[in-house]
Amino acid sequence: MQHLADLLDELERSEPARAAMAILEGSLSRRSEEEQGAFWRAVDIYYISRKAPPEATQAFAVAPDLAVAS
Repeated sequence: MQHLADLLDELERSEPARAAMAILEGSLSRRSEEEQGAFWRAVDIYYISRKAPPEATQAFAVAPDLAVAS
């Protein structure tokens, strides 16, 4: 999973990411502060709750399947 700093760097470099953020900010600007806060809390909950296994674990999980198929 990317770190927040990496995502912010990508946002600064990527024209499509900046355009998407402008659209998102425009939409959120029409909402109350409470609704905006609820939106960002939901985003935080979604990304924090995602549990991506380490790459080493993923590689190990694939290896036994390949051994059986051989």
